[in-house]
Amino acid sequence: MSQLPPRAILVFAVVYESGRRVGRRIDLRLGRATRYRCCDGTYVAGGQYAMTSPGPNAAYSVIVRVYFGSPPTRAMRAQAQHSLDRLELPRPRATG
Repeated sequence: MSQLPPRAILVFAVVYESGRRVGRRIDLRLGRATRYRCCDGTYVAGGQYAMTSPGPNAAYSVIVRVYFGSPPTRAMRAQAQHSLDRLELPRPRATG
Protein backbone atom coordinates (compact mmCIF):
# COMPACT_ATOMS: atom_id res chain seq x y z
CA MET A 1 0.00 0.00 0.00
CA SER A 2 2.83 2.41 0.70
CA GLN A 3 3.97 1.78 -2.90
CA LEU A 4 0.72 2.92 -4.58
CA PRO A 5 1.43 5.21 -7.53
CA PRO A 6 0.27 8.80 -6.95
CA ARG A 7 -2.91 8.57 -9.07
CA ALA A 8 -3.78 5.02 -7.97
CA ILE A 9 -7.12 4.14 -6.42
CA LEU A 10 -7.72 0.83 -4.69
CA VAL A 11 -11.24 -0.27 -3.69
CA PHE A 12 -11.19 -3.22 -1.30
CA ALA A 13 -14.34 -5.03 -0.15
CA VAL A 14 -14.75 -7.86 2.36
CA VAL A 15 -17.99 -9.76 2.90
CA TYR A 16 -18.15 -11.95 5.98
CA GLU A 17 -20.70 -13.67 8.14
CA SER A 18 -21.38 -12.29 11.55
CA GLY A 19 -24.00 -12.26 14.24
CA ARG A 20 -24.71 -8.63 13.43
CA ARG A 21 -28.40 -8.32 12.64
CA VAL A 22 -29.02 -4.66 13.36
CA GLY A 23 -28.02 -1.44 11.74
CA ARG A 24 -28.58 0.38 8.51
CA ARG A 25 -27.61 -1.31 5.24
CA ILE A 26 -24.23 -0.20 3.90
CA ASP A 27 -24.30 3.05 1.93
CA LEU A 28 -21.61 2.88 -0.75
CA ARG A 29 -21.16 6.63 -1.13
CA LEU A 30 -17.60 7.86 -0.69
CA GLY A 31 -18.90 11.09 0.79
CA ARG A 32 -20.34 9.09 3.70
CA ALA A 33 -17.14 7.14 4.38
CA THR A 34 -15.00 7.74 7.42
CA ARG A 35 -11.61 9.14 6.45
CA TYR A 36 -8.51 7.92 8.25
CA ARG A 37 -5.23 9.75 7.75
CA CYS A 38 -3.32 6.59 8.50
CA CYS A 39 -3.98 2.99 7.66
CA ASP A 40 -3.57 -0.43 9.24
CA GLY A 41 0.17 -0.86 9.67
CA THR A 42 1.36 1.08 6.63
CA TYR A 43 1.42 4.59 5.25
CA VAL A 44 -0.83 5.46 2.31
CA ALA A 45 -0.26 8.95 0.89
CA GLY A 46 -3.94 9.70 0.19
CA GLY A 47 -5.28 8.03 3.30
CA GLN A 48 -8.01 5.47 3.77
CA TYR A 49 -11.76 5.87 3.52
CA ALA A 50 -13.82 3.12 5.18
CA MET A 51 -17.43 2.00 5.34
CA THR A 52 -18.76 -0.86 7.47
CA SER A 53 -22.33 -2.07 7.87
CA PRO A 54 -24.63 -5.01 7.26
CA GLY A 55 -25.25 -6.12 3.70
CA PRO A 56 -28.69 -6.78 2.18
CA ASN A 57 -31.22 -8.08 4.71
CA ALA A 58 -28.42 -7.95 7.32
CA ALA A 59 -27.44 -11.44 6.10
CA TYR A 60 -23.75 -10.64 6.41
CA SER A 61 -21.43 -7.75 7.20
CA VAL A 62 -19.46 -5.67 4.73
CA ILE A 63 -16.24 -3.69 5.02
CA VAL A 64 -15.32 -1.46 2.09
CA ARG A 65 -12.11 0.55 2.06
CA VAL A 66 -10.86 2.98 -0.55
CA TYR A 67 -7.18 3.89 -0.67
CA PHE A 68 -5.69 6.73 -2.70
CA GLY A 69 -2.05 6.95 -3.78
CA SER A 70 -2.09 10.72 -3.21
CA PRO A 71 -4.54 13.19 -1.71
CA PRO A 72 -7.61 12.61 -3.89
CA THR A 73 -8.61 15.15 -6.49
CA ARG A 74 -12.24 15.63 -7.47
CA ALA A 75 -11.62 13.38 -10.51
CA MET A 76 -10.07 10.64 -8.35
CA ARG A 77 -13.02 10.77 -5.94
CA ALA A 78 -15.43 10.52 -8.89
CA GLN A 79 -13.53 7.53 -10.26
CA ALA A 80 -13.62 5.84 -6.84
CA GLN A 81 -17.36 6.50 -6.55
CA HIS A 82 -17.87 5.02 -10.02
CA SER A 83 -16.16 1.82 -8.80
CA LEU A 84 -18.34 1.79 -5.68
CA ASP A 85 -21.45 2.23 -7.84
CA ARG A 86 -20.48 -0.87 -9.83
CA LEU A 87 -19.80 -3.00 -6.73
CA GLU A 88 -22.32 -5.84 -6.59
CA LEU A 89 -22.85 -7.30 -3.15
CA PRO A 90 -23.93 -10.96 -2.99
CA ARG A 91 -27.59 -11.73 -2.59
CA PRO A 92 -28.50 -13.14 0.81
CA ARG A 93 -28.95 -16.90 0.89
CA ALA A 94 -32.49 -18.13 1.30
CA THR A 95 -33.13 -19.61 4.73
CA GLY A 96 -35.51 -22.30 5.61
